[in-house]
Amino acid sequence: MQKIQIYVNSTRLDLFKDETITLTQSLKNIKQVDKVFTEFTKTFSVPASPTNNILFEHYYNPNIVGGFDARIKQPASIELNYIPFKTGLMRLDGVDLKDNKAYAYRITFFGETVNLKDILGSDQLDNLDLTAYDQIGSNAYSYDNVKTLMNVDTTSNDIVVPLITHTSQLLYDSGSQVAGSNNMYYNAATNQGVLWSELKYALRISKIVDAIQTKYLTPLGISFSDDFFNSTNEDYYGLFMWLHRKVGNVIPESQNVNEYNLPISSWVYQGAGTPTLQMNGDTTLQIGALYGTNKPASWIYEFSVSLTPVDTNHEYRFEIRQGGSSWYNSGIVTDVLNVTISDLPTDVTSSQYTFVITSQESTLEFSDVSLTTEGYYTPYGSTSTVTYEDDWSATSTGNIGISVNFDFLINEQIPEQKIIDFLTGLFKTFNLVAYYQDSKIVIQTYDDYFASLDEGLWNLQEEEWQDELRDWNEIGSTSSNVYSIDEFIDVSSSQVNVGLPYKQINFNYEGTGSFLAQQFNQTNNLVWGELRFTLNNQIYDAPSETYEVKIPFEHMLFERLINQNSGSNTNLMYGYSVNETQQPYIGKPLIFYPLRQSQLTQVSVRDISQHDPLSAVILPSNSVSLYSSISTSNINFNLEINEFSQDTSFSNTLFEKYYNNFISESFNTRRRLIKVKAYLPLNILYNLKLNNVIEINNQDYKINSMTTNFQTGETSFELINIVW
Repeated sequence: MQKIQIYVNSTRLDLFKDETITLTQSLKNIKQVDKVFTEFTKTFSVPASPTNNILFEHYYNPNIVGGFDARIKQPASIELNYIPFKTGLMRLDGVDLKDNKAYAYRITFFGETVNLKDILGSDQLDNLDLTAYDQIGSNAYSYDNVKTLMNVDTTSNDIVVPLITHTSQLLYDSGSQVAGSNNMYYNAATNQGVLWSELKYALRISKIVDAIQTKYLTPLGISFSDDFFNSTNEDYYGLFMWLHRKVGNVIPESQNVNEYNLPISSWVYQGAGTPTLQMNGDTTLQIGALYGTNKPASWIYEFSVSLTPVDTNHEYRFEIRQGGSSWYNSGIVTDVLNVTISDLPTDVTSSQYTFVITSQESTLEFSDVSLTTEGYYTPYGSTSTVTYEDDWSATSTGNIGISVNFDFLINEQIPEQKIIDFLTGLFKTFNLVAYYQDSKIVIQTYDDYFASLDEGLWNLQEEEWQDELRDWNEIGSTSSNVYSIDEFIDVSSSQVNVGLPYKQINFNYEGTGSFLAQQFNQTNNLVWGELRFTLNNQIYDAPSETYEVKIPFEHMLFERLINQNSGSNTNLMYGYSVNETQQPYIGKPLIFYPLRQSQLTQVSVRDISQHDPLSAVILPSNSVSLYSSISTSNINFNLEINEFSQDTSFSNTLFEKYYNNFISESFNTRRRLIKVKAYLPLNILYNLKLNNVIEINNQDYKINSMTTNFQTGETSFELINIVW
């Protein structure tokens, strides 16, 4: 029997003499394929002794002001025979009473890896400090800057603009010339191409991880290891997130709106003869004062305004200011706006009138803007009314446009997602394991985690491997990776169970609602990128039907453009972020690989009134490379026809690269799940790690889970036999 000591905030807790205190450890459980951040937890009770009452500040008494805050976990540690064993956090769950007196405190002990959930809490990605990547000032979101970021080096730039549209469908037709179209073919004489405001920025995933570490871990003296999170790992470092927070155009949420005074000087008089009213300068209409000496006292003015936007998907407000103060405000408008005299708050009086459009859109265009002014009076001694009308307009040949750059603030544009969900998503994507060691959260792939048995051990033949184990055991080192525990086994009771926990395991993304992905789902009766794994495509009997591994990201099906004039493939591929009805679509946060494509004929990007050729653009991809001769890695789970190559040569799927060993071992016909009890000595308990190998009767096992009773010294193992 071991003696156990538990400390909370350096205070040693009093324990019940008969309290059973156990600790369950499991890092990568075969029965919970996608579970992460769960090394160990344990709930137990301690007596309401004077020492414990002081520590917990008599929590059972709610009248104590400023007492113990059970909402906050406290630093805790466990010792065995006064030797440090585990560190973590303790949470007070409640107090048990007997005869209306405090009897016991219920507490839960959490391992270090679990703490990550508590550190991050419910904070969202926009809580991170990502200001270093804001595009502001001279780098603000604009036509010129978008053009620049469409063809930068994706290996060195952390902000890029991929060819993903939020509203419009792109095409490529070398035989067509239509101004204002989304034809990517560059023609010097025709303003066609992708509209720059259809595009949004994307941020490198690793910079989000770095920001998490800086804000939440660094103050605690903790950091992520670089085992997986490093710049040489192209699967991770090449991954970006599209900054797509809101449907449609990029819209700043907290910045001031763009304001644009309608230029009066550009309006053309549409009436016959000489206008009775003249415009006052470039931006204002003067009523009364300018012509007061030339009109009868009974003269009255009225006016009406009409605005026709080119794109009815853009929001704007129309405001009339009287003498510099707001006099009329339309509210949010997306379509044609007609303002008549009945809409105005009061009669038109002598003053200066300014007509203002405000919008959070980066671009706004009107095909027609018109002003009708009307004056009428009754001459002295007459009963008839004389009316004068002046019509002014800016027609489609003289568009009024807003083109104002604004700062692209990452925190206002990054998708809405909890930080813990983002990290969990990465872990599920690449089948990562996390554990705490030496002030680091060590992050490794499943295969790398267990490969630490010994370098090259997995490549040995079975006989050689067994021989090497014998050598380790003869040395008797407790620091080795293999522990022979035959002499400690309780042979009175053990179990050998079927190792196959599920008939089928499904791997998929939560977000597959974009247009082409939906078409794929309907056509193939299978979710885009999804893998439904069964061994040898055969359904075996198992305790449970299926297990779902769902990744909380969007998985878009990209499209390679065809030259509609020749019918041949272009070297362009783009993303179309609309739903199945082709309406703008948000979905889950989109992750992808941005790949710079320079092997193409010049393509066109345009503004309202101009267009420019680009010799290279950044294509969105689900693969690390456009060409399988360079890399076959991709973020599909299933072996899909690659959108660019249109073949199945990109065979290094997420499943093949990161899950195959783990899952295939689970479905192996020789796989067994062993339950056995052992009474381990302290030198093993102190050093045993979850990636160590347990040897029993010359058979070698991985640890699926282990539960240790510190009072009795008994450890209950769930072991998985290693199949060679």
